Amino acid sequence: MVNWDRVERLRSKGMDWDSIVADPKVDYTAPEGVEDSGRALKALYYSRKSKNKVRKGKADTEEEGTGRRLKRLLVPVGLLIAVAGGIWALFAFESSLISVFLPAFPDVLLIAAAGAVLLGVGLILGTSSLAEVWKKPLAAGIALGLGISGVLALIAVGTGIPVLHPLNVSEPGNWGSENPRNAAWTSGGLPVVFYYGSIACPYCSAGSWAFVRALSQFGTWSGLGYAYSSPTDVYPNTPEVDLTQASFSSNYLSVDIKEGNNDQNTGAGMPSISFVEQDYLNEYDAQGSIPFYVVGGFFVYLGGPVAPSLLSGMTTTEVQNLLSNPPSNGSNAFNTIQQVAWTMEAFFVKADQMVGITPPSGVTANANVMAIVANIR
Repeated sequence: MVNWDRVERLRSKGMDWDSIVADPKVDYTAPEGVEDSGRALKALYYSRKSKNKVRKGKADTEEEGTGRRLKRLLVPVGLLIAVAGGIWALFAFESSLISVFLPAFPDVLLIAAAGAVLLGVGLILGTSSLAEVWKKPLAAGIALGLGISGVLALIAVGTGIPVLHPLNVSEPGNWGSENPRNAAWTSGGLPVVFYYGSIACPYCSAGSWAFVRALSQFGTWSGLGYAYSSPTDVYPNTPEVDLTQASFSSNYLSVDIKEGNNDQNTGAGMPSISFVEQDYLNEYDAQGSIPFYVVGGFFVYLGGPVAPSLLSGMTTTEVQNLLSNPPSNGSNAFNTIQQVAWTMEAFFVKADQMVGITPPSGVTANANVMAIVANIR
């Protein structure tokens, strides 16, 4: 085999072809019958260089063609990604199912934005005309966006995340609950009473007395404590029932308490929550306000049911004594807490009735409670 590197070195020294072919390191043997070996090697050398140039040119052309083809894909691929990401983002924004299962909503917007950038670059470079290629990528983008959203929604439903409806009916009573007409939220066949709050929050603190008082008519508490709201928040040191370690046993209701020990303005220290709980919070409490209550999935209440100012300056012991031994002429604090407790009891009764459970007879015998139940839709 000819040592072409040796040939190149000898040529660079100015040697003629006869001298080059005579060099044993060149390792060239002319074909049989060829008399001028130097001339034969010269012909082979230039023939080889010509073929190499053709191959290099072909490779360059192929590479250039691949680059052009990739550039031509900028517009259709960018359109497809932008449309798919946009539809996905729209469903993630509108549907609590998808937003719970896929909480990274801004990332979906970034996908749509990336597609828009590719589309824009392709149009600026003029790699292809949008008017010529828009139909197929648009259709594919719509199909892909709907497909992704549909699959996520099916997965969400399969994990038990409910389809929730907007709040549309205000219910009676001092509690001011809203009825979004959702399906029942139950655990073990019992309506779930979900509470989300913080011991640092003065509105949670003031409402805790009515909440505990109302639920005491439906079961037995354990692990209750007593504390005060944040000393640096509004209505500092509002006395409260501490629910962070509490549990509740009942044949009528399943109580789900998620109470943090955080400053409500920082968002830190809140307990972890399930997909289902997050679904309700996303749908009805997107701003993260507390306290937040859900009764059986039927009724939703957001806000403090008892004004913290009513308990200003009181200790937890004083509030306990007030509720255990109310003054004969009543008090604003006692009257408010008792009325809110009756209203809560009414919604607990209604939730039981809606899932086919007979509420406690002691509660249904209370005319104050049943008068509110009669007005709940």
